[in-house]
Amino acid sequence: MLKKVCGALLATACMIIPFTAIAGDLSVDQARQPLAAWPGPTQPVQVKSGKTIYVITCSSQGIGCVRAANGVVAAGQELGWKVQVIDGRGDPGAWNGAILSAIAGGADGIVLAAVPPMLVGDALDRAKSAGIVVVSVFNPVPAEAGSLFAWVRPDHEAQGRLVAAWVAKDSGGSAKVLLVEDNQFPELAQRSKGFKEGLAACGGCAIVESVESTIGTMAQRLPGAVASALSRHPDASYLVAPFNSNAFFSGEGVRQAGRAGAVKVAGYEGDPQSIAAIRDGNQAITIANPAEWMGWEAADELARAFAGAPAAEAPVPFRLIDAGNAPATAGWTGDVDYAAEFRKLWVKQ
Repeated sequence: MLKKVCGALLATACMIIPFTAIAGDLSVDQARQPLAAWPGPTQPVQVKSGKTIYVITCSSQGIGCVRAANGVVAAGQELGWKVQVIDGRGDPGAWNGAILSAIAGGADGIVLAAVPPMLVGDALDRAKSAGIVVVSVFNPVPAEAGSLFAWVRPDHEAQGRLVAAWVAKDSGGSAKVLLVEDNQFPELAQRSKGFKEGLAACGGCAIVESVESTIGTMAQRLPGAVASALSRHPDASYLVAPFNSNAFFSGEGVRQAGRAGAVKVAGYEGDPQSIAAIRDGNQAITIANPAEWMGWEAADELARAFAGAPAAEAPVPFRLIDAGNAPATAGWTGDVDYAAEFRKLWVKQ
């Protein structure tokens, strides 16, 4: 279970400690601090080489999904595995078809990179019958975890509450927010839930409108939808997007509305384009996940499954990135040498 560092989002009485990113709720100042220690697995595992792994991404439009897949590929090279990546195209039909392709291809393991398991249940049942190990990345653990071996994910609701805390603090308690939502993915719904709960504690803040979006149509439809919403709400001063690829197209809508600089854009995942946008002043903050690290962690979980060991279920760190602490790397990668830490654990036969 995740441990809370402070009892309230904006608590000032709690002791400031090095940011470990494995806590529930963090203050804005804590969340800006770099990772101080390795929070990942510590138990070594005997690695079996020669495995075939399929990674199914949510969509090539979801840069976080692609980064996580790249992490699995890099880790697979270390482990002596063959890794094949399939673009899920933001389509449940494609996700199901990709799992069936993995089964037909003789996969030993499957990694779902932000592919919601509840939308591919029948295909997952067939994968289980074929003896294939499945690990989820990004998705929150449902009430019934089902047949998946492990879940590699941050605390999405805590991330949403953290954005709410930043909005409240940055605005002096007077923010008017345009909230973009994509409820096709459970982790994005959790972020929105956490944000709404957190913002409710800010008496002078309000969500002026929610704009619905989907990953498959955001490039074509989202800029216009955001521009229209901003025309209806000239008092809106913040826009919160559910992930950073979405924030890019939301930002286009802000510019179309002539509100660049007047509306601060916030997002999640810490992808390269968002870090660049923060440096350039086109995005205010992101709550960054180390997506490549998550891919390595998914590979570590597969290695444990193949060795007959229990899942590590290690917490995934996250960090609030703004113009004052934006990293020099292409996207936030976690502040520590995660690859070296995983290599220490992998005992090759």
